[in-house]
Amino acid sequence: MFVPYSELDVDLCVSSGQVFRFHKTGEGWIGIDGSDVVTARRVQGGWEVSESGRELFQLQISLCDIERRILERSGELAKRLGRFRGLRVLKQKYAHETLFSFLCTPNNNLNRIVPMVRHLGSYGNEICDGLYEFPSIERIAEIPENELRKAGFGYRARTIPNVARQVLARPERWLTSLRTMPYKEAHSSLCEIDGIGPKVADCVCLVGLWHTEAVPVDTHLWQAACDLYFPEWKGKSITQNRYDAVGNLMREKFGELAGWAHQYLFYERILDYRKGKHVYSQT
Repeated sequence: MFVPYSELDVDLCVSSGQVFRFHKTGEGWIGIDGSDVVTARRVQGGWEVSESGRELFQLQISLCDIERRILERSGELAKRLGRFRGLRVLKQKYAHETLFSFLCTPNNNLNRIVPMVRHLGSYGNEICDGLYEFPSIERIAEIPENELRKAGFGYRARTIPNVARQVLARPERWLTSLRTMPYKEAHSSLCEIDGIGPKVADCVCLVGLWHTEAVPVDTHLWQAACDLYFPEWKGKSITQNRYDAVGNLMREKFGELAGWAHQYLFYERILDYRKGKHVYSQT
């Protein structure tokens, strides 16, 4: 399907720290969403996207309408929306893929996160040409800790299978059932699992559970929030109270679009960080 630049920029979407199993192919990208192969190719005026990408990129939603509603609530984001035209919040098919992908992100950077998530993906069934369906929670729970340590996962080698076992100990389809809960209940439920902190829980809520009011507060979003809304906190660390204050303010201002608004602030900081020839870290 053809999607104009005003509605989608695949380059921005797949490099914005939401998904990690996409790679470039000439004029486009190829990646996996759960068990679906998703392709996108740059064409005149926009992108040609496979039907399998409709849900991932939320193409049923008008981005122009999202932008209009965000600006109605907060005009200070106008520059960011113009700079990152086509940036969307993604919607992954498998909630557990989102969860175990983001368990690779704390205190880490993209140069390490991407190969780690791809390594995890390789435990699933091969679909074609080195592309794998993301493994089941049961399969992840069986991965030996020393195997992941040899693959460079560090302390996450223990956390990832341990979280899988905790999820399996809950009722069947517990994780996907959080999609039907109110955001705050879903977030609290995730944080009850040892190894899942507030930021990872918010990433899972936003991309994997589809709660668009979720606001993951990492160092980049924290800096943006201090510049715009909390100048008195500049140079200070993120405490739990401050984390909650940033998310609550974003939800008060943008309501169900808080997660979308956060993405523009987050990506701006990523690009500014990259200009300093650093690879951003997720903390």
